[in-house]
Amino acid sequence: MSLGFAEYPVLADDRSQLMRCADMALYEVKMRGKNGCMAYREGERIKSRAKLGFAVKDIIDNMPGAFIVYRADKENDEILLANNELLRLTGCKNMDELLAYTGKSFCNLIRPDEQESCQKSIWSQINGGHSNDYIFFHMKKADGTYISVLDHDRIVDSVHNGRVFYVMIMDLKSLQRHYGDCLELVEK
Repeated sequence: MSLGFAEYPVLADDRSQLMRCADMALYEVKMRGKNGCMAYREGERIKSRAKLGFAVKDIIDNMPGAFIVYRADKENDEILLANNELLRLTGCKNMDELLAYTGKSFCNLIRPDEQESCQKSIWSQINGGHSNDYIFFHMKKADGTYISVLDHDRIVDSVHNGRVFYVMIMDLKSLQRHYGDCLELVEK
Protein backbone atom coordinates (compact mmCIF):
# COMPACT_ATOMS: atom_id res chain seq x y z
CA MET A 1 0.00 0.00 0.00
CA SER A 2 1.20 3.53 -0.77
CA LEU A 3 0.07 6.50 1.27
CA GLY A 4 0.78 10.22 1.07
CA PHE A 5 -0.53 12.76 3.56
CA ALA A 6 -0.29 16.45 4.45
CA GLU A 7 -1.03 18.49 7.56
CA TYR A 8 -3.77 21.12 7.71
CA PRO A 9 -3.43 24.11 8.25
CA VAL A 10 0.38 23.95 8.53
CA LEU A 11 1.02 23.12 4.85
CA ALA A 12 -2.29 24.00 3.21
CA ASP A 13 -4.91 26.73 3.51
CA ASP A 14 -7.83 24.87 1.95
CA ARG A 15 -9.04 21.38 1.02
CA SER A 16 -7.88 21.60 -2.59
CA GLN A 17 -4.33 22.60 -1.62
CA LEU A 18 -4.30 19.90 1.08
CA MET A 19 -5.26 17.26 -1.50
CA ARG A 20 -2.54 18.45 -3.93
CA CYS A 21 0.10 18.22 -1.18
CA ALA A 22 -1.06 14.73 -0.14
CA ASP A 23 -1.11 13.68 -3.81
CA MET A 24 2.47 14.90 -4.31
CA ALA A 25 3.59 12.93 -1.24
CA LEU A 26 1.81 9.85 -2.58
CA TYR A 27 3.61 10.12 -5.94
CA GLU A 28 6.90 10.56 -4.14
CA VAL A 29 6.24 7.23 -2.35
CA LYS A 30 5.41 5.58 -5.69
CA MET A 31 8.53 7.04 -7.33
CA ARG A 32 10.60 5.44 -4.56
CA GLY A 33 9.19 1.98 -5.17
CA LYS A 34 5.71 1.96 -3.62
CA ASN A 35 4.62 0.23 -0.41
CA GLY A 36 5.33 3.12 1.89
CA CYS A 37 3.99 6.16 3.65
CA MET A 38 5.22 9.75 3.42
CA ALA A 39 4.20 13.12 4.77
CA TYR A 40 4.28 16.04 2.37
CA ARG A 41 7.37 18.14 2.91
CA GLU A 42 8.53 21.18 1.07
CA GLY A 43 11.50 19.72 -0.78
CA GLU A 44 13.13 20.59 -4.07
CA ARG A 45 11.91 17.47 -5.85
CA ILE A 46 8.31 17.96 -4.82
CA LYS A 47 8.43 21.72 -5.48
CA SER A 48 9.74 21.25 -9.00
CA ARG A 49 7.00 18.74 -9.82
CA ALA A 50 4.35 21.04 -8.31
CA LYS A 51 5.51 23.90 -10.54
CA LEU A 52 4.62 21.88 -13.62
CA GLY A 53 0.97 21.96 -12.62
CA PHE A 54 0.19 18.31 -13.37
CA ALA A 55 0.96 14.89 -11.96
CA VAL A 56 2.82 12.09 -13.73
CA LYS A 57 -0.35 9.97 -13.56
CA ASP A 58 -2.22 12.70 -15.49
CA ILE A 59 0.38 12.53 -18.25
CA ILE A 60 0.35 8.74 -18.49
CA ASP A 61 -3.43 8.40 -18.40
CA ASN A 62 -4.00 11.13 -20.97
CA MET A 63 -1.32 10.20 -23.50
CA PRO A 64 -2.73 10.05 -27.03
CA GLY A 65 -1.69 6.44 -27.36
CA ALA A 66 -1.59 3.11 -25.56
CA PHE A 67 1.32 2.88 -23.11
CA ILE A 68 2.52 -0.02 -21.00
CA VAL A 69 5.59 -0.72 -18.87
CA TYR A 70 6.79 -4.25 -18.20
CA ARG A 71 9.81 -5.94 -16.66
CA ALA A 72 12.42 -6.80 -19.32
CA ASP A 73 12.98 -10.37 -18.22
CA LYS A 74 12.63 -13.25 -20.69
CA GLU A 75 11.22 -15.60 -18.02
CA ASN A 76 9.22 -13.09 -15.94
CA ASP A 77 8.05 -10.14 -18.04
CA GLU A 78 5.67 -8.79 -15.41
CA ILE A 79 3.37 -5.90 -16.43
CA LEU A 80 3.97 -2.98 -14.07
CA LEU A 81 1.79 -0.19 -15.51
CA ALA A 82 -0.71 0.46 -18.28
CA ASN A 83 -2.49 3.67 -19.17
CA ASN A 84 -6.20 4.24 -19.87
CA GLU A 85 -5.73 4.03 -23.64
CA LEU A 86 -4.12 0.58 -23.38
CA LEU A 87 -6.97 -0.56 -21.16
CA ARG A 88 -9.45 0.74 -23.75
CA LEU A 89 -7.56 -0.91 -26.62
CA THR A 90 -7.56 -4.29 -24.84
CA GLY A 91 -11.18 -3.93 -23.73
CA CYS A 92 -10.32 -3.97 -20.02
CA LYS A 93 -12.20 -1.94 -17.44
CA ASN A 94 -9.20 -1.51 -15.13
CA MET A 95 -5.64 -2.61 -14.38
CA ASP A 96 -6.77 -5.57 -12.27
CA GLU A 97 -8.75 -6.96 -15.21
CA LEU A 98 -5.74 -6.54 -17.53
CA LEU A 99 -3.44 -8.33 -15.07
CA ALA A 100 -5.96 -11.15 -14.57
CA TYR A 101 -6.45 -11.97 -18.25
CA THR A 102 -2.73 -11.66 -19.11
CA GLY A 103 -1.48 -13.47 -16.02
CA LYS A 104 0.58 -10.26 -15.49
CA SER A 105 2.70 -11.12 -18.55
CA PHE A 106 3.17 -8.82 -21.56
CA CYS A 107 3.93 -11.90 -23.66
CA ASN A 108 0.33 -13.06 -23.11
CA LEU A 109 -0.90 -9.98 -25.00
CA ILE A 110 0.76 -11.44 -28.12
CA ARG A 111 -1.06 -14.06 -30.22
CA PRO A 112 0.42 -17.44 -29.19
CA ASP A 113 1.77 -18.34 -32.65
CA GLU A 114 3.67 -15.00 -32.76
CA GLN A 115 5.09 -14.96 -29.22
CA GLU A 116 8.39 -16.68 -29.97
CA SER A 117 9.18 -14.65 -33.10
CA CYS A 118 8.22 -11.37 -31.36
CA GLN A 119 10.43 -12.14 -28.36
CA LYS A 120 13.28 -13.12 -30.68
CA SER A 121 12.91 -9.88 -32.66
CA ILE A 122 12.77 -7.69 -29.55
CA TRP A 123 15.86 -9.24 -27.95
CA SER A 124 17.75 -9.33 -31.24
CA GLN A 125 17.25 -5.59 -31.64
CA ILE A 126 18.15 -4.90 -27.99
CA ASN A 127 21.19 -7.20 -28.01
CA GLY A 128 22.26 -5.53 -31.25
CA GLY A 129 22.88 -2.34 -29.31
CA HIS A 130 19.57 -0.59 -29.94
CA SER A 131 17.68 0.93 -27.03
CA ASN A 132 14.51 1.00 -29.18
CA ASP A 133 12.80 -1.77 -31.08
CA TYR A 134 9.76 -2.02 -33.34
CA ILE A 135 7.53 -5.04 -33.93
CA PHE A 136 4.17 -5.82 -35.46
CA PHE A 137 1.95 -8.43 -33.83
CA HIS A 138 -1.66 -9.34 -33.14
CA MET A 139 -2.64 -8.22 -29.65
CA LYS A 140 -5.13 -10.25 -27.65
CA LYS A 141 -8.10 -8.33 -26.32
CA ALA A 142 -9.97 -9.26 -23.13
CA ASP A 143 -12.83 -10.74 -25.19
CA GLY A 144 -10.42 -13.19 -26.90
CA THR A 145 -10.30 -11.36 -30.25
CA TYR A 146 -7.11 -9.93 -31.76
CA ILE A 147 -6.12 -6.61 -33.31
CA SER A 148 -3.04 -5.82 -35.41
CA VAL A 149 -0.68 -3.44 -33.63
CA LEU A 150 2.65 -1.67 -34.00
CA ASP A 151 4.77 -1.87 -30.86
CA HIS A 152 7.58 0.63 -30.26
CA ASP A 153 9.65 -0.32 -27.20
CA ARG A 154 12.49 1.33 -25.35
CA ILE A 155 14.49 -0.56 -22.75
CA VAL A 156 15.59 1.41 -19.70
CA ASP A 157 17.26 0.70 -16.38
CA SER A 158 14.89 1.56 -13.53
CA VAL A 159 16.24 2.20 -10.04
CA HIS A 160 13.31 0.34 -8.49
CA ASN A 161 12.42 -2.29 -11.08
CA GLY A 162 15.66 -3.18 -12.90
CA ARG A 163 15.46 -3.36 -16.69
CA VAL A 164 12.03 -2.44 -18.01
CA PHE A 165 10.42 -1.78 -21.36
CA TYR A 166 8.45 1.39 -21.99
CA VAL A 167 6.08 0.55 -24.82
CA MET A 168 3.83 2.58 -27.10
CA ILE A 169 1.26 0.43 -28.92
CA MET A 170 -0.71 1.68 -31.91
CA ASP A 171 -3.71 0.02 -33.53
CA LEU A 172 -2.73 -0.52 -37.18
CA LYS A 173 -6.29 -0.14 -38.51
CA SER A 174 -6.57 3.22 -36.80
CA LEU A 175 -3.19 4.30 -38.18
CA GLN A 176 -4.18 3.22 -41.69
CA ARG A 177 -7.56 4.92 -41.42
CA HIS A 178 -6.04 8.24 -40.34
CA TYR A 179 -2.68 8.15 -42.13
CA GLY A 180 -3.24 5.74 -45.02
CA ASP A 181 -1.77 8.02 -47.68
CA CYS A 182 1.29 8.81 -45.56
CA LEU A 183 1.86 5.14 -44.76
CA GLU A 184 1.72 4.25 -48.45
CA LEU A 185 4.43 6.84 -49.16
CA VAL A 186 6.60 5.38 -46.40
CA GLU A 187 6.21 1.87 -47.81
CA LYS A 188 7.41 3.05 -51.26
